[in-house]
Amino acid sequence: MFVGPRMKRDLVTVTAGATLEEAARLLKAHRIHHLPVVEEGNRLVGIVTDTDLRNATLEGMFGVADSGDSGRPATVGEIMTRELVTLSPGDTLDDAMLVLSRERIGALPVVDRERLVGIVTKADILTALLSTLDIEGLGVRIEVVLRRDVKEVARLVGALADMQVEVRSLVLAPHGAEGYAAFVRVATIDVASVRDRLREKGFSVGELSDFYEPG
Repeated sequence: MFVGPRMKRDLVTVTAGATLEEAARLLKAHRIHHLPVVEEGNRLVGIVTDTDLRNATLEGMFGVADSGDSGRPATVGEIMTRELVTLSPGDTLDDAMLVLSRERIGALPVVDRERLVGIVTKADILTALLSTLDIEGLGVRIEVVLRRDVKEVARLVGALADMQVEVRSLVLAPHGAEGYAAFVRVATIDVASVRDRLREKGFSVGELSDFYEPG
């Protein structure tokens, strides 16, 4: 999954010369938490968040800030983050998740040749994952532990095909040093029968009791 199709393109932006009050009104009116700061030609120069605005307000109230006669920052340019981490439309959502987690931030501007073309947030990534996992509608997820061998994955898919079970999604994750955990969402309410038949074919199918004991 690439960032380009998932990013927000209808952007709300602000200039560095805008007042903090103007920025706060934009955030509130559009129910967002991040405002990219742009110059002429939509060139990205910074980003300001609702947290930045709250901190600036507190600095003014308690006399911490040094800028301006009132001791409070007056414009977006004074408080915005200038050293930005950005993505390109061709980056993957995997890249975006990794950067958001490492940097502990909530959104990433998307740029093409320094020009702002979009923004991707944690909520956008969650929406993309929900779509990929096909969680809505009829279905139950089964966990099957496999050897780390593509032939084992093919054998699992073949077994499900033999059962004429509709597979809504299949996700592989590392399981130990030499295994996969295959999370299969199947469109059936008779999940017990599917588990039993997979076990009959030699698959290791997880149960809740395998990893959770009620207190």
